[in-house]
Amino acid sequence: MTFHPTMVGGAPAVCNCCGRAATGVGIGDAKEPRFLCQECVLILEQIKRVRRFDPYELEARLGGMEAAGPLVDEFGSDLAEWSEEQVLIFCGAIWKGCADKLREVIRAGQPPF
Repeated sequence: MTFHPTMVGGAPAVCNCCGRAATGVGIGDAKEPRFLCQECVLILEQIKRVRRFDPYELEARLGGMEAAGPLVDEFGSDLAEWSEEQVLIFCGAIWKGCADKLREVIRAGQPPF
């Protein structure tokens, strides 16, 4: 699940790898620059070697699940009772957990299969 397009109005918008806010560094061409966020730029060479992101993304879900656990413990297991702010915090934590785990798996250099 790479993110496209990575630019809006000619400016970097979305990281091609993890979906976070992109910078002006990309790994594509002028038509689709495939911009990366600051954290993914640090592992740019490893990202270039990935041919299929699917197995990495499946592994990255574990990071999202691990990030969600403490919030469920804190907020309670009935999501219908959560405030909008709690839901947004929860979604952000899952997204960040997935993105962090994705970079960890890519950085390791071993496909998770």
